[in-house]
Amino acid sequence: MIEHLFVSKKYGNYADTLLLLGLVQLAEYALKKTNQKSEIGLIDEGRRYCIQFKGAVNLEAIAKLDYSNPFPPVKGQKTDTSKIPPETDFFDTVKESEKRKLYKDYVFLQRGQTQCNEEPPEPPHPSTQNGVILTSMRHDRNHNELWQLGYQLKEHYGALLVALFQAFSEDTNSKSNTETNRCQKLFAQATNSKFADIASAVKIYLPTSVQGVNRVKADSNKVDSQKADWLSLWLIAGGLFSFGVAERIKIADRVFDWRVVVLEPQDIRLSKYKEVLDQLRKYNLPSGGHGIARFDAELVLRFCQELLNNHVSQADAEVDEFDIWEPINHFVKSFTGTHFGSKGQVYGVKEVFSLGLPGWIRPANSQELADYQSVLQEHLSVISTLSAEEGHSELLTAYRDFITGTSLRQFFPFQVSYADYVIKRLADTKSRPPRLFSVTGLNTMTKKDSDFTKITQDPSFLRIAKAINQATVYAGKVQTKQGVKELEWQRTYGLAQRLSSQSGSKNDFLKEITDFLAKYEAENLRLSEQLQKEGKSLKRVWTTKEDLDRLVELVNNNDTVLVANLLIAYGYARWTKPKNDDLETDQEQDIDELEDTAILGESSDD
Repeated sequence: MIEHLFVSKKYGNYADTLLLLGLVQLAEYALKKTNQKSEIGLIDEGRRYCIQFKGAVNLEAIAKLDYSNPFPPVKGQKTDTSKIPPETDFFDTVKESEKRKLYKDYVFLQRGQTQCNEEPPEPPHPSTQNGVILTSMRHDRNHNELWQLGYQLKEHYGALLVALFQAFSEDTNSKSNTETNRCQKLFAQATNSKFADIASAVKIYLPTSVQGVNRVKADSNKVDSQKADWLSLWLIAGGLFSFGVAERIKIADRVFDWRVVVLEPQDIRLSKYKEVLDQLRKYNLPSGGHGIARFDAELVLRFCQELLNNHVSQADAEVDEFDIWEPINHFVKSFTGTHFGSKGQVYGVKEVFSLGLPGWIRPANSQELADYQSVLQEHLSVISTLSAEEGHSELLTAYRDFITGTSLRQFFPFQVSYADYVIKRLADTKSRPPRLFSVTGLNTMTKKDSDFTKITQDPSFLRIAKAINQATVYAGKVQTKQGVKELEWQRTYGLAQRLSSQSGSKNDFLKEITDFLAKYEAENLRLSEQLQKEGKSLKRVWTTKEDLDRLVELVNNNDTVLVANLLIAYGYARWTKPKNDDLETDQEQDIDELEDTAILGESSDD
């Protein structure tokens, strides 16, 4: 009887997580087939992973199990299948890719339509791209060989599972007595036979290799392929096929790389892990057609969407030993992966990387779940208008650094650059208007941090931020649903960059914001006098000396850089007319209506 399994982190890359997932997949199969409690927890203990069973596992019943494929062999257009038994069910990557393309085309054509009379096609298999990358990188032979070596043990499959669980249940730090060595000995004792010692360790399974050759050999004259123990590679292969996220990434005209990631569990049930990940891989996978940074950013955003959706579905249900009201990165830690660069007909390991998850998403109730979902959708709508092909690589990289980090402050470097982009797009009335982050969304993002809220909830801060907004975003010619409307005041250019560049010095920043407010007030006075002669009133917010005095207090009591960045974020955001706003005056009502109807740019997503 065993209660947990331990998986040491011996590779230092995504192979560790894939091995864990390959093992837990076998454990789930064994428990279900023997009618034992199948709830399994995945826990990261730092130096190792722990697979926690809800109840003690009876190994006697597992020893009697028949063979079952932990993963299927794959078949592409040129795959040699002569050594695979003819009755085997292959994963046909050609057919599965056609299904995936059909479904993606359907989703694209239905985008923006309020109703659909056409029945949707069958969604793609969640592991489609995991099979395609094997054939694309010519690793299908190695993958199928791993499968075949496992298939040869079908007569002793139950004994293999028992040996695995016994070997990985031992809590030992001995480097010489590894889990795979213990499993080999236990299996031999039980069956008087043995499994393969080594197999080809291609780079998709062990990304420490260079073109399939390890780094030590790459610096010598030897060209032998890299080898590793078969059992580890077999488990890694199962984890990659069943749980990996692979996608072709367009990096230049007619040039595509491959990017493969796996979700690192932190403290999560296997059932929830699988459900959320399969929803992502089936229905909400990001596109690789707009560059690396956008793929990474969309991957994190869409995963967070699916995890929050899973929260919503369980919010009213009885949840056993699971508190849903935790930060996103409480359950899963990050995406860890490998980027494979195209080198003509082959691929090389270009980068090993990790993508964090936003710790600032911390819902405390059902309403906050909905608020964070709105924020995620808003961010996706902004990012979907940016593309590496259109010269937005720096913007996308800055946003990726924010959304894959844990600190909310990483949003500001992106927002400063995006503010400049927004103004340039607004100045060109022939271009689609840019999409803006909303003040409501910013409030949701910052609400859990008292360092932010004591600034963003201050009425004087908000008045000054709205003054920036009406001097930059809602100035000059503005695109509305009724067409282009030209306002009475001209647009201010370069303000976000000036405020950001001067924020390192308290005095320099206050001089810059004071200069802006003085010019803003002078323009208000000039326009007000002119409009009064026409019997009209000025439709802009008015700031006061008290507002400036209060801003000075905020700067003295807080980090100047933080105050400056928040002013930029709120100043270049989309303001909607609130129901009860103390800042609202008769002179602002019309401009609020204009802002409420401002058109947001169409998506450039493919």
